[in-house]
Amino acid sequence: MNIKLLKNNWMKYYKRGFFTGIFVLSFLCVVDQTLQSPFFFSKITNLSLFMLTLSFIFFGSIFCGLVSLVILFITSLFTVYKK
Repeated sequence: MNIKLLKNNWMKYYKRGFFTGIFVLSFLCVVDQTLQSPFFFSKITNLSLFMLTLSFIFFGSIFCGLVSLVILFITSLFTVYKK
């Protein structure tokens, strides 16, 4: 197990997953709002639906960051530290 990989890169991996999640979910929301019948999000017609959509994007990106940390942990299990 490569503990140094986990210790040195966990914040970078989380940020990368978080910002990728924000970008992808925001892009999906923008594209989805232009469609006649949305697939992923409800049509934003009032402030409460807007806040619901923002919270969905935020918590979805947190989940993406956590998935990124799980992938880093699995990678650190199967790699060996080289001196």
